[in-house]
Amino acid sequence: MTLIRLSPEHLQSQPELPFDLYDEHHQLLVAAKQPLDHQVVQARLHARLGFYAESQAVEEWRRRLATATDELSQRDMPPPKIVRARPISVPVQSFTKPGDEWENLTHALEAVLRDASANKPWLEPLNYVMARARGQATLKPDEALFHFIYEGQYYTDEYSSHQALRCMLIAGEVARHLEWDDALLDLLDRSALTMNVAMRRLQNTLAQERSGPLDAATQASIARHAADGARILEESGVADAEWIEAVRHHHDETLEQIPVAQRRPGQRVAVLLRRVDIYGAKLSRRADRAPATAMQAAREVCLGANGRLDRMGAALLKAMGLYPPGSFVKLENREIALVLARGIRQANHPKVAVVINAKGMPLPDPRPRDTAQPGYAVRSAISPAKMLMKLPRDRVQALHETLRSMQP
Repeated sequence: MTLIRLSPEHLQSQPELPFDLYDEHHQLLVAAKQPLDHQVVQARLHARLGFYAESQAVEEWRRRLATATDELSQRDMPPPKIVRARPISVPVQSFTKPGDEWENLTHALEAVLRDASANKPWLEPLNYVMARARGQATLKPDEALFHFIYEGQYYTDEYSSHQALRCMLIAGEVARHLEWDDALLDLLDRSALTMNVAMRRLQNTLAQERSGPLDAATQASIARHAADGARILEESGVADAEWIEAVRHHHDETLEQIPVAQRRPGQRVAVLLRRVDIYGAKLSRRADRAPATAMQAAREVCLGANGRLDRMGAALLKAMGLYPPGSFVKLENREIALVLARGIRQANHPKVAVVINAKGMPLPDPRPRDTAQPGYAVRSAISPAKMLMKLPRDRVQALHETLRSMQP
């Protein structure tokens, strides 16, 4: 039996449970056909705990809803009834090329956030994108990070959605090192994907076209985008105060002054997102600047208010490593390599593939290297701005497959 995680929003429009619900230990919680106000369901909703359901049962339910939607449409039923009967619908296509799954999810998220308003049912598609992204990242975390860091060094298209997914993945890795529970991780994912919902279009424009100082109107729009994002959530029917708080305060530096133990869940998420947002942006190309190295980005975000490495900064370094997937490094033997995966035992021993030999010549076939081995240690990070070459996706995928076959 294959279980998939559901968010509480999956159940909000249902009079009764459409399938069996399980907990995180695969134990049956409530059988199908029970009313939604069942005490076990309500208790977990109140505690913001996750639900799990058998994947085939969920797919059958979606197909039934799709059929119901078509029938309502053919009868010319009013739009509100069609909306309530509509299943989760996001333009996620069949994947035919390596990396397409992440680009497809980026396009899907862009479409979802474009429709973010009180007048459109965008929260359910958002849940689907989030669940799909989390599932992909769980299967291949290093490859997920590689995609958003590596691609972000070259491209600025759909920047806002790329940054949202990049932050979701990086923050999730950091949160696990901080030992956050499932409920807080779920809040973190939703907040990461929606923190810039109010400035998606502006963020895309600035990433691609910015030249010179910002005018007063643009500065004002940027300054209020967190509050505007929280308002969009409220107007769209989000009742989760912690989600709204996290989005509203994801740029609030003053939260750092609150002792960690005293921070509310929304504040904890906001503090982490502020740091990861800066980190991810530093690693990415913008119209007005080249991407920074991971070491430069880490210096911006890993220090606390006192200027010293704090627990969250240490967790970020531990989670991402000194040289995260997708970055470039110079080895002791003067070869230039592309980082494929983080070090398993030590942060300064990533798995890499050499793309330029010691004589400065590009290699037609990149060579995997283990930087824990003598002679192949990492000497320094290389600025992405100096690396004009870009490997085709199929070559990158082949390198990842080779690396997986080499690992125990």
